[in-house]
Amino acid sequence: MTSAAPNDDSTSAEREANLTPDEALTLAIELHKVGRLDDAELLYAALLEGWPDHPDVLNHMGALQQQRGNHERALALLRRAVEIAPDVPGIWNNLGNVLKLDNSLDDAERAFRRSIALADSPEARANLANVLRRRDQWSDSEAECRRALELAPEFPDAWHNLSLALMGQDRIEEAVNAANRAVVLLPPHRRQRDSYTRALVHAGELEQAIKMYREWLAHEPDNAFVRHKLAACGGEPAPERASDAYVELVFDGFAERFDAKLASLHYRAPELVTDALRQVLPPPARQFEIADIGCGTGLCGPLVAGWARRLCGCDLSRAMLELAERRAVYDTLDKAELVGFLRGHLDTFDVVVSADTLCYFGALESVADAAARAMRVAGHFVFTVEALNDDDAAPYRLLVHGRYAHRRDYLRTVLDDVGLGRQRIDSAVLRFEGGLPVRGWVVTASRE
Repeated sequence: MTSAAPNDDSTSAEREANLTPDEALTLAIELHKVGRLDDAELLYAALLEGWPDHPDVLNHMGALQQQRGNHERALALLRRAVEIAPDVPGIWNNLGNVLKLDNSLDDAERAFRRSIALADSPEARANLANVLRRRDQWSDSEAECRRALELAPEFPDAWHNLSLALMGQDRIEEAVNAANRAVVLLPPHRRQRDSYTRALVHAGELEQAIKMYREWLAHEPDNAFVRHKLAACGGEPAPERASDAYVELVFDGFAERFDAKLASLHYRAPELVTDALRQVLPPPARQFEIADIGCGTGLCGPLVAGWARRLCGCDLSRAMLELAERRAVYDTLDKAELVGFLRGHLDTFDVVVSADTLCYFGALESVADAAARAMRVAGHFVFTVEALNDDDAAPYRLLVHGRYAHRRDYLRTVLDDVGLGRQRIDSAVLRFEGGLPVRGWVVTASRE
C-alpha cells in the first residue's frame, strides 16, 4: 500500500493531534511565517482554548488578526498579552503596530518606546520612526532610522522610513538614495515605491518622481497603476480616462480603509449629491428607480434610499462592492464598468447619481451619453467632479494625484450635446487634502 504524502490532510491532522502544546505553537508560528494564515489561526485558536492566558499565543494570534484587518480583536489580544507579560519587548512592538494602524499615535509611540527600553531592536526603532514621521517630526524620525541602521545596516524598513523622513526635510538626493536601497532590500511584495513617488510629488520633485516611475515600469511593464501615475506626472501623454485595471487595482487595495480615510478628509460628495437631489425631487416616498454608478462602499446608498423604489449600484472593485452590500440598502450590486452598465439599462432609471467617481474620467462624452440613454424622460443625472479653472487652456486635465479636473463650460457643452439641457452647476468643497480645500462642481442635469 502506498504511504500517504507528507501534506495529506488526514496525516497532518493526526500529526497535529499528537503534538505537545509547545510543539503546536512552534508549528503554528512556522505556518504563520509562510503565509498559511488559516492553518495557523486554527492552531492558535485551539491553543487558546487550553492556554487562554499564554502570552506567546495571545501575541502571535494578535499579530495574525492584525494581518487580517481585525484590528479590534488584535488590540484585545495584545493588550491582554502585555498585561500578563509586561516585560516582553516583542509584544509591545506588535501592540504598537496595531495602535499605529488605528491612528492612536500617542499610544503607539509609548508602546514602541517601551519595547525599545526592554530590548533595543531595529524593528521597534523603525516603527517609532514611522509614528514620528506621521507627526511631521522629520528629524526625530531620521534619528530613529539611523539608530535602527546602526543595529542592522541592511534592515529595509529603516531605509524605507529614512527615505520618507529625508524627503520631509527636502533632502531629495539623500532620500532617493535611501529609497533605492530600500527597494533592493525589501521583498517584492513589500516594495513601497508608491510611498516614495507620492512624497516626491508632494515635494514638487516631478522629474525625480517620473524617473522613479519609469524605473518601476521597467520592472513591471504591465502595471496599470504605474502607467497612470506616470502620465499624471507628465511622463507620458494623459489618457482620456483612467483604465479599468487602474481603478480596480487602486480601490480593491483601498477598500477596507476607504470610509475611514474619507472621514479624515471631511469628504462631502455624497451629502452634496443628496442636497442637489432635494432641489429637483419631491419628498422621499420610495418612488424612483435609482442608479448609483461607481458606488464604491455605498456611502450614497443610505442617503438616497428614501427615494428609491429600487436602488442599483455598480463598481469595478469587488472589494468595494462587498462593503456596499453590508449596508443592506441596494437591491442590486453589479461589478461593472459604469458606461457599460448604463448602456445595458436603456430607459430604466429616474435618477442616476455619481459621487466622486467621474474624476477618474477626463473625456465625459461617453458617460453623459450613456446616462442620458439610461434615464427616462424627466430623469435627473447628479454627480460631482473636481473643478478646473475656467481660464485653463484644456477642457479637462489629469492632475498629479491621478484624478481629472474639468472646466465648467466643458461640462455644459457635453451635457447639452446629449440632450441634458436643464443644468445646474454649483461650486463646492468636496473634501480637504493636506489641510487645503479641494474645489469641485456639483452638477444636476435633467432629461427633457
